[in-house]
Amino acid sequence: MEHSRSLGPMGLLLPAVNYANIQNVKAGTVYGPRTIPDYQLVYVVSGRMDLFIGSDEYAILSGECAYLESDTLHKLTVHPDNSVTFISLHFDWMRISPEPVHPGPKLKNFNENPPYEPSLRCTVEVEGYGSVTIPVHFRFMEGERILHQIVQEYKEEEHGYTFVLRGLLMQVLTEIIRRELDVVTTHSSKRSMINNALQMIKEHPEHAWSITDLAESCGYHHIYFSQLFKEVMGVSPKPYMIHKRMQLAKKLLLKEEKVEVVASKLGYTSIHYFSRHFKSITGMSPSTFRLYGGEDDHKNMADR
Repeated sequence: MEHSRSLGPMGLLLPAVNYANIQNVKAGTVYGPRTIPDYQLVYVVSGRMDLFIGSDEYAILSGECAYLESDTLHKLTVHPDNSVTFISLHFDWMRISPEPVHPGPKLKNFNENPPYEPSLRCTVEVEGYGSVTIPVHFRFMEGERILHQIVQEYKEEEHGYTFVLRGLLMQVLTEIIRRELDVVTTHSSKRSMINNALQMIKEHPEHAWSITDLAESCGYHHIYFSQLFKEVMGVSPKPYMIHKRMQLAKKLLLKEEKVEVVASKLGYTSIHYFSRHFKSITGMSPSTFRLYGGEDDHKNMADR
């Protein structure tokens, strides 16, 4: 039976790196059975590793990652056919000090498998979504670059490296949580009913999609579609489209694009209409946002 424990609100976590390394090991190498005193991400750069937790087995392929809980009995093996290159990252979810605490002294290896006890699966509370469980096995190619940066910072120990490590680790964990949110919402039956419309808006936020266009992409009458959309997203289609358009606007303005250029790229024929929409979302004019970098963007609608 699987149990879970909450790590608390995502915004209050203070994760800290304990150890980071990238290595190439020969085929057939075995780690464990063992337990670790902290938490670990194992990202396979090339090759294959197999993870065993109780009766569960996971094949960790290139571009994939495994997450290991504290004190969970497990075994990691390198596939017998080929060597593997992988990144190992040990960390704590919550620690005031960012100074690394090497897990080695408290790592426990066993000659034989002791009785397996189900681990406590960690969950994080995400505002506006609820509880998110950290997955054991997932694809994570988008996180490889940051993982390499963590390894480099950990090894070089430049001035302020512990501060940098904490920031990079926060990025990694945020990517994992966001990815899991996408998985959960994508498999939500009602959200899947409007996925085509959401994808259209995401790919072309500058386009003035009509409700009929969006409804037809999902195969619904526009009235039913609007009701369903609001039920799932918490807001009607038009305000949602404006919000997504303003997200893109902020990115363009922060790249120092001129206000009139941004308005044109987003399909606005009137800069005044664009400015009005922008201010209704951010609480400031586009020119002010561009000047101050969005520091006072306190009225931004929650990203959905």
